[in-house]
Amino acid sequence: MGNERKIQVVAGGTSGMGLATAKALGKFGPVVIGGRNVKRMEDALEVLKSAGIEAYGKSCDISDMESMKSFAEYAASLGTIGNAVNAAAVDAGGMDLILNINIKGTVNFVEAFLPYMNGSKLVNYSSITGYFYAPGREELEIWNDPTAPDLCQKIKAVLETKEVHPGMAHLGMDYIAYSASKRFTMYFTQANAKRFGQKNSQIFSVAPGAFDTPMLREQSDGAVDQIAKGTALGRLGDPDEMSDFIVHLLEDGHNYLTSCDLILDGGKSAMAMVKQLD
Repeated sequence: MGNERKIQVVAGGTSGMGLATAKALGKFGPVVIGGRNVKRMEDALEVLKSAGIEAYGKSCDISDMESMKSFAEYAASLGTIGNAVNAAAVDAGGMDLILNINIKGTVNFVEAFLPYMNGSKLVNYSSITGYFYAPGREELEIWNDPTAPDLCQKIKAVLETKEVHPGMAHLGMDYIAYSASKRFTMYFTQANAKRFGQKNSQIFSVAPGAFDTPMLREQSDGAVDQIAKGTALGRLGDPDEMSDFIVHLLEDGHNYLTSCDLILDGGKSAMAMVKQLD
């Protein structure tokens, strides 16, 4: 299952933790990044190439299956796929956008790259917020048919009528849709354990907490310091800490790791879910 000189793929690898991950994966082989913003991709490629990494980019829309298939085909044309990481996500912009990018996009990414998995590893970015969302039986039935053409519409219909925990209601529907989408990411990752195992490949997800990224700062409304105080370590995570974590998991020696979610959140979930001892 060696990585050396195999193609490393990062969807959403143009900024934040995605770009940090793409840069870290350069130790294994050529890197292919994908994203919707062409200018941002060009800037990211310049960063990667300046670091001495053989890097390629292709514009793609993860919410569009044909676009994702084209992206996967392009990456595979460059060589054997070693690792494929889905770091594409949004946490604002309305429920439709969030569900299409985070849920439909996750399904599209996995389905597009599964045919190229052979002793390979696929990683989905989830989020610690997924642990704060509990899907009901009706939602799980919908989630169990992930390739349904109306998947996002069905999920949206449930979310719009779901009774939300009082502690989350004030955060708004974007936050609720985001946390639901990341819970789905964990569930869908686990649902693919058998399919990946049959291809001698691994799939798992990683759940970041509060990391210092453009997305967090854009959506924090100036509450960055308060968010940092909500962690056990009293600070935001650095994107390089997340990429280093992922790279260690992708190195040889972790070949029995599959179909699970791993947390790197500076103790944020513990602080929120468990009464802390003095």
